[in-house]
Amino acid sequence: MRNDIPKLGRIWALTLALAATFAASARAQAGVEQIALANGVNATIYPSDYLLQRVEFSGSDAAIRLDDDRLLPVIVDIADPSIVNKGDGTFHPFSTEDVVATLRALGHPSVRMAVRIYLLPYPRRSLLSSSTSGLELFLSPHVLAIDPRIAAYIVSHEMGHAFHNRYMPDGSSAWDEYRRIRGITDLSRFNALASHAYRPKEIFAEDFRVLFGGSAAYFDGYIENPELASPESVGGLESFFVRVAGEPIALRTPRIVAMSYPNPFNPETEVRVSLPGDFLGKNERVSVRVYSVTGALVRDLYEGNATGDFAVRWDGTDNRGNSVASAMYYATVVAGGAKETVKLVLLK
Repeated sequence: MRNDIPKLGRIWALTLALAATFAASARAQAGVEQIALANGVNATIYPSDYLLQRVEFSGSDAAIRLDDDRLLPVIVDIADPSIVNKGDGTFHPFSTEDVVATLRALGHPSVRMAVRIYLLPYPRRSLLSSSTSGLELFLSPHVLAIDPRIAAYIVSHEMGHAFHNRYMPDGSSAWDEYRRIRGITDLSRFNALASHAYRPKEIFAEDFRVLFGGSAAYFDGYIENPELASPESVGGLESFFVRVAGEPIALRTPRIVAMSYPNPFNPETEVRVSLPGDFLGKNERVSVRVYSVTGALVRDLYEGNATGDFAVRWDGTDNRGNSVASAMYYATVVAGGAKETVKLVLLK
């Protein structure tokens, strides 16, 4: 019997390995997405459809059983008294597409984080101070359809929380340095018990969103606290974010800020472009072109020199003057070595 113990150990190890393989396969079939990006983000994304299958009921209570058997209490009925704003009468979860697009757009040179992101089909029952715990993001649904820009705002903000959880845990001396750089050293005003906009961790997450969240999450550089300067104007702040992650400060491609209004649109929309200060005096060649979702060129909107802000209109026609069909399109702005893409939705 003693000679069989190593064999049994190998069989048990093989059984565990097969179980893990089958579990991973089941998650993949259910739509759980695992991505590894060049900016260092490794994300496991649990879509709402997958989590919906894991809702368990106990009397009138409901909870989502996560893969590690934790139970997450949720509210499954929008008529629940705790849901004050009923919206359009249903819950709208975040989309995997919008979350992945935001993660790809993160401009920090090396985020180097393995995160789990749960796109909850129902809001959480318990009142929590943050949607992020450690390196896990719990994104509750909204009561109206979620605009992709709002999704980008929220996801990049929560990634800011994951970033400080990873590189600046509570008690880290880096918080003292951050407070000095940011000008929030007055503990009577800026503390964890202050109103939301005055909590250092929330200010940090907003700074991360503006500096590294990409154009969709940028919102003209505005942050929640109206008394504080835009993070882009605070000397040493961006380099602090890069340095605290243990990476050398690298030269970043200047950011083009582009958006369209109205969007969705019919019959016209305006693509508004803001070129960074790096372009001033360089008289760089700039192009704005519209492409279909397949990558086919639809319309050349602009080709010329620009050094600041400008706008071009698109009337929903192609280069031949023919009206295009209702669909999603992309306006791509290229200036020097920088590039930005804006999603356009034509609804007729």
